[in-house]
Amino acid sequence: MNIEAEIRALFDENYEFLKAEGGDVVTDFVREEAFSQVLQYWMRNRALIDKITEAEVKLTLPGLRTPRKKIPYNLEGVVDIVREGEETWMYDLKTHDRAAIESNLDAYKAQLNIYAYIWCGLRGNKLDNTAIVSTSLPPALKGAIKSGNPEWIAREREAWDPIIPLGYSEDEIERMIEDFGSVVESIEDHDFTPPPTDCLTSKEGQDRNIFAVRICRNCDIRYSCASFRAYVKANDRGNQGFRRYLDDYGTENTAEAFIEGNLRDDE
Repeated sequence: MNIEAEIRALFDENYEFLKAEGGDVVTDFVREEAFSQVLQYWMRNRALIDKITEAEVKLTLPGLRTPRKKIPYNLEGVVDIVREGEETWMYDLKTHDRAAIESNLDAYKAQLNIYAYIWCGLRGNKLDNTAIVSTSLPPALKGAIKSGNPEWIAREREAWDPIIPLGYSEDEIERMIEDFGSVVESIEDHDFTPPPTDCLTSKEGQDRNIFAVRICRNCDIRYSCASFRAYVKANDRGNQGFRRYLDDYGTENTAEAFIEGNLRDDE
């Protein structure tokens, strides 16, 4: 079996497992988009993947309390560790694209600094740097894939740089932990109200990116948000890119499988 066929087999096996475990079903279009992302990510980052010393290391900072209500909570995360020569790097994989990450670096630094604090301060390990790995395919590579031209695909894949070094600093650990605590309090208070759609096109200070780019593109549940969906449909500009995700309900069999998979079992 060649490597692409092996990745396909593992991808399909994992998808069936997730579908059986959670009842989650996606359309064929979304499924193929996901497989393409996995395949291209592996082909571009094989050298880094081969260097991983410790994969999916679980880091926990226990015994924390929120700033106002003193609600107890723990901070947890999963990272990959690469030791090469005299250096040790910590990598965190994100599905967000590079532009979205670079437009909101402080938030990513905060998260990785917490992980680094656990790795170094609590576990006593050495660390030289941290980095985000953006698993999202860049637009140029997506365009090459749609063309089906192998040379174009290879050229754009080689030009793709998914690694974004962030460094490591303990200077603002306390503030970062307090910010996480505030988020926990919002969750506990069931404060999930999204901003109005008009807010998604606004800018803040000197930031050149609008709210939808700076914040929404980093939100994992944006496609379930009424404000974001309204923003997408108003700003798709006729290219059907986002609309295809929002409006594609799959085949009749896919829709039926989705309904059955999400029916509540009261027995």
